[in-house]
Amino acid sequence: MTSLDVHRTAFLAGARRALVVLVAVGAVLGLGIVVGAALEDGHGSAHASAEAPGAVDVGFSQDMIVHHEQAVLMAQLVRNRTTDPKVAALAAGIEDSQLLDIGTLRGYLALWQAPVLPTGPPMTWMADHAAMAGLTTMPGMATTDELNRLRTAKGTALDVLFLQLMLRHHDGGLGMLDDAGQHASIEAVRALANRMAFDQRQESQTIAALLASKQR
Repeated sequence: MTSLDVHRTAFLAGARRALVVLVAVGAVLGLGIVVGAALEDGHGSAHASAEAPGAVDVGFSQDMIVHHEQAVLMAQLVRNRTTDPKVAALAAGIEDSQLLDIGTLRGYLALWQAPVLPTGPPMTWMADHAAMAGLTTMPGMATTDELNRLRTAKGTALDVLFLQLMLRHHDGGLGMLDDAGQHASIEAVRALANRMAFDQRQESQTIAALLASKQR
C-alpha cells in the first residue's frame, strides 16, 4: 500500500465516522421538529408531558457522552496500530457504534436545550445517587497513565492492554445503562440505554474471549 493509499484510507474512514455522527444528530433533531410541529398544532400539553426530559434523561446523556468518548479514543489509539485483524475489527466496531450513540445523545441534549457536558459530579442522577457521592470519575474510566501506556504499547502488549481497559470500561458503564434503562422519563432514552447495555454485554464476551486467547 502506497503512502497515498494510506492517506486516502484514513480520510475515507474519518469521513465515514463523521457522517455517522451527523446522521444520528440529524435524525434526533428531525424528531424534535416533528414534536415541535405537534405542539404548535394544539396537541400541546400531552406531547410536552410525554417528551419532557427528567434528571435521569439529561444526566445519563451527558455522562454517557463522556464515557463513550474515552472508549472511542482508546479504539482510535489501537485500530491502526494492532497487527491482529480481530482486534482491529473490534476497535473499529467500537469506534463506529459509540460515535453513533454519541451523536444520538448529543441530538437529544440539543433538542432539550441542555448542555452537552455535565456541570457537576458524575452519576448524581442515578437512583442510588447517595452511593455516588464524592465520585470524581465514572466506573471503568482509564487513567491518564493507562492511556499514555496504550499510546506507546506495541504488539501483543498493545492488544492485551486495550482489551483489559475496554473490558473494564464496558463493565463500568453497565450500571449507568441499566439505571437509565429503568428510570429515564422518555421511552426512547430507556430503549437506547437498554440497547446499549445489551450491545456492551455481547461485546464484552467477545473481548473476554480475545483476551483469554492472548494470555494463554
